[in-house]
Amino acid sequence: MRLLTAHRSKGLEWELVVVAHVQQDGWPDLRRRSSLLGADRIGLDPSGAPDLVPPVTSRALLTEERRLFYVACTRARKRLVVTAVASTDDEGEQPSRFLAELEITPEHRIGRPPRPLSLGGLVAELRRTVAEPTTSQPLREAAARRLAALAAEQAGGRQLVPQADPASWWGTRAPSTSARPVRDPDRPVPISASMLEALTTCPAQWFFGREAGGISAAHQAVNLGQIVHALAERVATGELPADVEALMLEVDAVWERLAFRTPWSRKREHDRVRKAISRFVEWHAVNPREFLDSETRFATAVEVDGQEIMLNGTADRLELTSDGDVVVVDFKTSRGAPSGPSVKANLQLALYQYAVDAGALDEQAGRSLRSGGAELVQLGISDDTPVAKVQVQEAHAADGPERQRLRLGLSRAATMIRDETFPAVPGPHCRDCTFTSICPARSAGSVTAQ
Repeated sequence: MRLLTAHRSKGLEWELVVVAHVQQDGWPDLRRRSSLLGADRIGLDPSGAPDLVPPVTSRALLTEERRLFYVACTRARKRLVVTAVASTDDEGEQPSRFLAELEITPEHRIGRPPRPLSLGGLVAELRRTVAEPTTSQPLREAAARRLAALAAEQAGGRQLVPQADPASWWGTRAPSTSARPVRDPDRPVPISASMLEALTTCPAQWFFGREAGGISAAHQAVNLGQIVHALAERVATGELPADVEALMLEVDAVWERLAFRTPWSRKREHDRVRKAISRFVEWHAVNPREFLDSETRFATAVEVDGQEIMLNGTADRLELTSDGDVVVVDFKTSRGAPSGPSVKANLQLALYQYAVDAGALDEQAGRSLRSGGAELVQLGISDDTPVAKVQVQEAHAADGPERQRLRLGLSRAATMIRDETFPAVPGPHCRDCTFTSICPARSAGSVTAQ
């Protein structure tokens, strides 16, 4: 099979020729052909002297287009197929006037042709025939023989029609399993706040990204957030002063190592970091609570619905209220802030509170601690306010509805891990998902079962 223009087909012949898409605005194409500087009009007069050639007339263009159509149609030895689209809209595509010059009444067909016009369509029809239980056995066997013949065709050591090989069909192979479980079955299921949020949003996305090695490179915003968090920790421990200019000197010391696409984006992000640091310094200066620790790693085991779960994570900052309760502070450098109801239901803060109440920090503090709530400190919001936006999540009671919802989420997450079943859940997060092509809920990814 060869795909050629009418010009390239001159002098060649085939048993079957298809002249496709013979539309009025494309064939004949009566637009004038000319180069930018009009070099096509340079010629010679009858005496041989250089002269300008008159532009080609519409009549001459029509004659040339008709000749090309004749050339294309006469390339067929036995069978000629000419196709065009007739739109129901007067302003839509219409067949070319050249069709009438064939002196054959066109056959108007609506819908798909009874037989496929592509190799992929042929394979699909044969596969459908083989798999259809109501089809007669001789016809199914004939279709299977055709598929086997197509699958056996090779060139240069590779299959020409790999889709005809049953080995490439979805659902024909046994599910693959891992010899090693996702998590050690003899130990508590480790669950962090980010893991819980990901499993609650879309378990399949979490599995593809975190367990199957499909995570993409971190966005530049992640690096900026790490800078702000590192400076906040050094200020909290007294290593650096709570001074904007002093902290910006630390930023400038590493800024050139960061890659930006454009100079203006580099300046924009530098200004945004300065604004975030200014807000942090202001928040730090007026914060009345006692500083306890920063960048604190924790891990504590809890039992939820008969399952042992290990809560783990890292808290940006821990502070004590006047009553001695622990408040977990989480710094945010994103451009937007969640709504009030979203903060109330925030799983990360809820898990931090649960970990405190479960004794995650008791050994470090030398006494039994109780959660006094948690809060998000928004440092990177894209507005001109000089102060950080503080979003508070009130303390959760041990038997309150918030704690019950969290425990239910933890139980479901632990069950998924133990069963190694990670379903795809469609939602707004699908817009930015990098695994759409293999997602069972969004594409032909039903071959992938997690």
